[in-house]
Amino acid sequence: MKYSIAFRGLPFEPEKKQVIYVENQYDERINALVRDNYQQIKWIFERANLDFIYLPMFFNDEETREKVLYYAPYLTTDIMEKAELQSSYLLNYMSHGENREKIAPSLIYSPKSDNDEWIFQGQTIVIEGDGLNSAMKWFEDATAEIEEEISEEESKRIRLHVRYDEDEDNGVFYRSDDDWNDEEPKVEYSSTPNLSDKFRKWIKGFSKECIKEEDTGDTSEDKPASLDEILDEDVRETLGELEKKIERLRLLGIPLAMIVEFVAKYETISRLRLTDDCRIFLPDYGNREVLMGPLYKAVFFLFLNHPEGIVLKQLEEHHHELVNYYLQTSHMKELTPKMIARINHLEYPGNDNINVVLSRIRFRFKEIVDDHLAKHYYVVGKPGEPYKITLERNLVEWEDEE
Repeated sequence: MKYSIAFRGLPFEPEKKQVIYVENQYDERINALVRDNYQQIKWIFERANLDFIYLPMFFNDEETREKVLYYAPYLTTDIMEKAELQSSYLLNYMSHGENREKIAPSLIYSPKSDNDEWIFQGQTIVIEGDGLNSAMKWFEDATAEIEEEISEEESKRIRLHVRYDEDEDNGVFYRSDDDWNDEEPKVEYSSTPNLSDKFRKWIKGFSKECIKEEDTGDTSEDKPASLDEILDEDVRETLGELEKKIERLRLLGIPLAMIVEFVAKYETISRLRLTDDCRIFLPDYGNREVLMGPLYKAVFFLFLNHPEGIVLKQLEEHHHELVNYYLQTSHMKELTPKMIARINHLEYPGNDNINVVLSRIRFRFKEIVDDHLAKHYYVVGKPGEPYKITLERNLVEWEDEE
């Protein structure tokens, strides 16, 4: 049986490709069938580019575990094994609660927004006979029907919601809503306690001189390209690959709502540990290392050492400090002319180089943990106002020199 079901006040935005198992009362037969054949049923939906959501086994799927640990890297195996996610969760938000008892084991899908409600299509699970073949046949047929319905809805939406723009030849091309990505908003945060003295002591060889006039022999001219230089070869491609990886790890729709509700009491802001050779770790998130090139580390350390923030157009006022951080992170006694030029280009207010570097730093944290945690570590701000790292400085640890 097919039907429509409305929800009000959902704590998440539903995803079009998710097919969610719901029930009002636990059906032992259907649940046993789904549990025993969970991977096969998931695979049936995946072939149709659909994501089957069965909450009682939410943490049992390896791919889902990877996503959960990306969102909540502080969770332990014991915590996840104790998690109990019920298939009746979503029914708490039914617009017409009086109909809840009528909801037998069902698949709901293809959500559409209607004012302050979300309208899902529903299909009751009716499997005749006890054979496995009959059950898999029902799921295969249901998948085909759902895929067709979603495809028709998507085609209709694109036809009704195209956007027009002119190309160079004054022609017209069409874009669906999904083709338009707004720039990530900048957020303003309050400042944090000053850590300048201790941080300067930790950074080796800090000096007021920009570069010491001494002969260091051959420099990096004969060395392989640095990570900074490699990343500069194709900025768009590099950031694009990181975006794809982050998108793959994101939890969406009802799984995100459930994990947020479940892990709220466990949420932890990790310490930031800096080693004496300028490596960056998040010890409370599996001691993951944040990898970035020497120039990006130098910029990161500069902002970390200025909790009051730095106005980007005034970056050149911190030239000597940035040069010395670059010396430390590159493990060199003297910068090459090419490295000096990189800093000069970074400080010049007429280009966008600093924003590119800050974007890379942001993505390096976001490829390890979800943005709701990563935002504490990367640089944020509004144009014309100080940009800063908002992490409380009592969470910063460094290895002292011997």
